[in-house]
Amino acid sequence: MRGRSRRGAGAGEAADDGPFASFTDLFIGILFLFLILVAALMLMHQEAIRREQVETQLMSRRIRDLQARLDAVPKPPPPPEPQAPAFRLGIVFNIYQRPAGSDVEWTYSRTVRIFRSPDGHCINTVLVRSNLSTAWRPPTSEEDIPTPEQQDLIRKVDACGISASGDHWETPSETGVMKRVRPDLYSGIAVLHKKEGDVRLEMEYRVLGVFDPHFR
Repeated sequence: MRGRSRRGAGAGEAADDGPFASFTDLFIGILFLFLILVAALMLMHQEAIRREQVETQLMSRRIRDLQARLDAVPKPPPPPEPQAPAFRLGIVFNIYQRPAGSDVEWTYSRTVRIFRSPDGHCINTVLVRSNLSTAWRPPTSEEDIPTPEQQDLIRKVDACGISASGDHWETPSETGVMKRVRPDLYSGIAVLHKKEGDVRLEMEYRVLGVFDPHFR
């Protein structure tokens, strides 16, 4: 009886060892597959990094090639720097006049703008002219009126007679001398050369604005 019981016990232990061994093998197999998967992922990651480095190097080469081509293309010349205008507004004033030696009220003649160029030439433009102006000009003959073909006459510009200290002019119809007595006033005498004789006028420039340091 005792021998039988011992044999029965040994058979039970052998039957219990079978399932335990297969579970261990299964666990080892899963672990082995996991390690293979991790190794494969690491290899794939390294391959991806290598490809990215290769693509980066190729892109850098392309960029250098494109930059070299751009540098080889002739560049357009820079745009010309803006030049200062040939003439700029210098001074604006009202002209008043009256017969020389009289005490009559001053008569408004005209408002004049003086445009000055950097090389010292001036252009006078009349902004407003009074109908009561006593200024006189002889009639202009037809041959003295410049035609489009007479470009030299049209482009002729006289040197500035007016400055910060005074003004002077001499034409076939009129001569005059002015002195700057105040920052806002020029005073002097003008002589009109009329057919019936010269006429002397007292004249004033009443300054409205100074825009060029040359006239300050």
